[in-house]
Order: sequence, then structure tokens, then C-alpha cells
Amino acid sequence: MSGAGVETVVFLPEDDRPRRRFPVPSFVRRCVVPLLLLVAWQAGSKGGWWSAAVLPAPTAVGHEFIVLCRSGQLPSNLLVSLRRVALGATLGITTGLALGVAVGLWRVAEEALDSTLQMMRTLPYLVMLPLFVLWFGIGELPKVLIIALGTALPMYLNTVSGVRAVDERLLEMGREFGLGRLGLIRTVVLPGAMPSILTGLRYSAGVSWLALVVAEQINAQSGLGALIANAESLFETNVLIVCVVLYAALGLITDIAVRLLERRLLSWRRAN
Repeated sequence: MSGAGVETVVFLPEDDRPRRRFPVPSFVRRCVVPLLLLVAWQAGSKGGWWSAAVLPAPTAVGHEFIVLCRSGQLPSNLLVSLRRVALGATLGITTGLALGVAVGLWRVAEEALDSTLQMMRTLPYLVMLPLFVLWFGIGELPKVLIIALGTALPMYLNTVSGVRAVDERLLEMGREFGLGRLGLIRTVVLPGAMPSILTGLRYSAGVSWLALVVAEQINAQSGLGALIANAESLFETNVLIVCVVLYAALGLITDIAVRLLERRLLSWRRAN
């Protein structure tokens, strides 16, 4: 019985009480679609939906990957490509960051540089490729410069956007505390523009692998591009698929690394 002001407490049986759901980790949810695609790929290959010469089964690709690793072809060529990307991306990202800060802060730099950089942004890599060969030969330099060009421009655009978004009052406050130009850039401008800078870094890191594919068309005797060219001439589809998957994996790993860096540097945003 229940009267006015008296609440009735109902005790549910143990089996009828709501059960607490166990959260699924994020990385598990992210793997669902790739795994489904892999299963569909394997099923289609085994079912004969397409020729194995056109698209080998994942098991055949995995076996080829192991063969290439054991023979030493894949590790040695991969290291060469990684070195090219590291050199080119470091040069390009550093240059783009410096130009972005200069153009974002000073109108004179914008008037001198921005129009030229905007024109360069629209130039396809394949158009620049023969010019770089004529100017710099067929060695490592043009390959590194192609990657640097591809990574510098996204970094430049995002850095300019971030620098211009910094609150002018923060700059005035820094000047009142006696900070010079370098001090303002180090303690006010770069931290304030960091979200946009990291966005540019993430985009540039992805572009570096696209630029590598183009760069390694310049008489590459080693690297993933050389491995692909050799496999294409011999109609080794398994090797081609291994390289394609490897490019995709390297791009994903690079993106994850930048996102982890972003989470660390911008931890204050989550705190707020």
C-alpha cells in the first residue's frame, strides 16, 4: 500500500535489473569496415568473381609480402623511400612553417610572397617533374625537392590561417611585457596558431607519400617506386598490390602519429 507522501520501492529480480554494457574500444570499431572489406575480397577471389591475375587473393598478397621481406627486397627499398620522405618532408614543412609565419605577421612578406606561392600551389607534380630533371639531374636531389614542394604549400596555407587567427590583444600584451619579435613568435604566435599548424602538418604528412610516388619516377634505381616499376614490367600483380597496401599503411601510420602529437600538444583543449 502507498499513501500520500509514501513511496513504494519495487525490488527487481536479479535477472530483470538493467545490465551494464561493456564499451567497445575505439580501435576495434575502426577495424570493422577494413576487416569486412578484407573478408569480401577473400571471398570474391575464392569464388572466382575476378581473375587472380587482375586482383590476387589477400592470402596470396600476404605470402608475397613475406617472400619480399625474407629476400630483403622490401626492407631495403622501403628504407630508401623512407629516407626520401623524411628529408623532403622535413625541408618542406620547415619552409612552409617559416613562410607561413612571415606572411601571416607582416604585410610586406604577404605582398612579396603570397601570389607566387598561390601560383605554385596549382602546379601539378607531373608538370614540374621534367623541369626538375633538367635543373637538378636524375639523382636524389630532384626527388627530395618534389616531396618538399608538395609538403611546403599545405603547411604554408594552414600556418598563415592560424597566425592570422591569433588574438591581437595577446600580441599587444606580449609587447607590453617587453617581448621582441622572436619572443612573440615563440611564446604567443606559435602556441596560438598550433591547431592550424598541426592540421597543416597532418595534411602535409599525407601529401608526402603522394609526392613520393611522383618523385620516384625520376630514374629510381631503388625505393618502392623502383619495386613497382620492376613488378609492372614483369606483370607481377602480387608485388604491385603489396606496394599499394604498403603505401596505404604508411599513410595511415603517419596520420596516427600526427594525431597523437596533436592530442599531446593540444591537451589543454580537452581540459577546458
